[in-house]
Amino acid sequence: MGAQPLVLIVDDQPDNLDILLAHLADSGLELAVATDGGEALALATERQPDVVLLDVMMPGVDGFEVCRRMKADVRTSDVPVIFTSALTDTASKLRGFESGAIDFLSKPLQREELLARIQVHLTIVSQRRELEARNRQLLSLNRELQEQIERRQKLEDQLSLTDQRLDTITRHEVERWSIDGFVGHSPAACRLMDEVRGLQGAERTNVLVLGESGTGKELVSRAIHVGGPRGNRPFIAVNCSAIPAELADAEFFGHSRGAYTGATGPRHGYFSQADGGTLFLDEIGDLEPRLQAKLLRVLEDGIVMPLGASASRRVDVRVVAATNADLAARVASGRFRRDLYFRLAGYVVTVPPLRERRDDIPLLVSHYLRHLSGQMGRDTPAISRDALATLSAYDFPGNVRELRNLIEYALIAARGGPIGIDHLHFLGNAVTERFEDPPGAAEPPFDAAAIAGGGWAGPDEQRLLALARRDGRVDNARVQAALAVDHGRASYLLKKLHREGRLAKHGERRWTYYTPA
Repeated sequence: MGAQPLVLIVDDQPDNLDILLAHLADSGLELAVATDGGEALALATERQPDVVLLDVMMPGVDGFEVCRRMKADVRTSDVPVIFTSALTDTASKLRGFESGAIDFLSKPLQREELLARIQVHLTIVSQRRELEARNRQLLSLNRELQEQIERRQKLEDQLSLTDQRLDTITRHEVERWSIDGFVGHSPAACRLMDEVRGLQGAERTNVLVLGESGTGKELVSRAIHVGGPRGNRPFIAVNCSAIPAELADAEFFGHSRGAYTGATGPRHGYFSQADGGTLFLDEIGDLEPRLQAKLLRVLEDGIVMPLGASASRRVDVRVVAATNADLAARVASGRFRRDLYFRLAGYVVTVPPLRERRDDIPLLVSHYLRHLSGQMGRDTPAISRDALATLSAYDFPGNVRELRNLIEYALIAARGGPIGIDHLHFLGNAVTERFEDPPGAAEPPFDAAAIAGGGWAGPDEQRLLALARRDGRVDNARVQAALAVDHGRASYLLKKLHREGRLAKHGERRWTYYTPA
C-alpha cells in the first residue's frame, strides 16, 4: 500500500459522486471515479485500488455483477468492495455479500461512518498484506533452512561415509601392522612378539630397533605403535639417510613462510606431523652429527622451533628408531652421540635374522604364496617338498625381504603351476653350493648392477631397469612394447620397482611415467 491509499468510487449519479467526493476530500486518500460497471472493471484492473465504493443500481452491468467479476479476476480478487446503495432490504444486502463484498452501507451516507468503515478495511488490507509479506519471508527462510538442513545432511552423510572409510582403513592398518601380522612360532619369533606386546603399553618409552637389513624392523616399529594408546594417532616414517643435509632442519622441525628462498608458505616438520603419535626414524645411524644435537634437544624438552618462526611449540612424540648398523661401534668411534644413543635406547629390540628362525620359513612361504597370489589375481599354487626344503636350508642374507622376492619371482616363473626348485632364483650361487640343479635347469640370470641396492630383481625387472636407465623414463606402453608383456604385467612391474624405491613415479593416471630413482 502506497503513502496515500487509493479509493475507487463507482456511481452513475453525479449527485452521489459529489457527496462522496466531499466526504472524502480531506481524508488523505487518493480518489478515482468510475460512472458505470465497465469503466469500474477497467480502472480496478489497471490501478489496483485499496478499496472500492460500489453502487448497486447502475445501467448495463450492475454493482452485484461488477463485484462478482472483480472477485473472479486474480488481479482484483483481493480488493475489498464496500457497497453504497439506497437499497436497505435484507435480500439486497445478502446478494451483496454473496457476490464478494465485505461491507454494505445504506444511503444517505454519513461522513464519519464512511471514513470509519473505509479506515477499518484499509487497516485489514494493510495487516493482511503485511502478514502475506511475512509469510513469504517465512517461506523463504523455511526454504533456506531446509536447504541448509539438506546441505548439512549431505555433509553428515559424507562425513559418515568418510568415517566408515577411515575406520575401514584403520582396521586394515591394524590388521596389517599389528602383532597379529607377525608370521612365525619359533622361539626367536615368540620372544620378539612378547617384547613388542610389552612395549605397546609403554607409550612414553623410546625404542631402538636393531637388526639386519630385511628382517622387518619397520613392521616391529609399526606394531609397537598400532597396538598401543597412540595407535589412532599419526605414525610418521622417515628415512634418515635420504634427507639432504641442507633440508634436514626444515624437514624435521618445519619452517615459516619466507624462512628461505622457495618457502612460499608455512610447513609442519616431522615432529609436528607426529604430534601425539610416533616418529619412526629409519637408518638412524646415518644421521649427520649436527642434526644429532638438535634431535637430542627435542627429545629432552619436547620443544621444536621451525625455521624462521618467532615462537616455538611443544610436541608429544614417541620416537622409535631403527638401524642395521653397529650403533655401539659408532658411539665408540665418536660418529654417533652417546647421549643421543641413550635417549633413543629406552628399550632395545633386536630383530632376529631369518637364519635364526628357520622353523618359521614354511609358514612365511605359505603366507607369501597366499598374499602375493591374491595381489596377482591368481589361485595359490602348491610348492614341492624339494623346493620348500631348499628354502628352509638357505641362509637368506636378505632375510624376510629376500624370501618375499624369491616367492614373488617363483609365482611369475611357474605361470600358475606348482612351484619347484627350478623356479627358485637365489642371489649368486648360494644354492648350487648345497644342492644339485635339477636336470635341464638353467643358470638363473644375475645382474649385479640391478641388485646393488640390496634387493633382487628377476629378468623382467632387470630389463625394465636397464630400459629406464637407457631412456631416462618409461611408461606402461613403453614397457609393454619392450618386454612383450600385457598391460597388467607392465603395471605390476612398474609399481613393484617403485615400491622398492628403484623407480620414481611422476604424474597420475594416463600421464604416469617413471624414472630411475
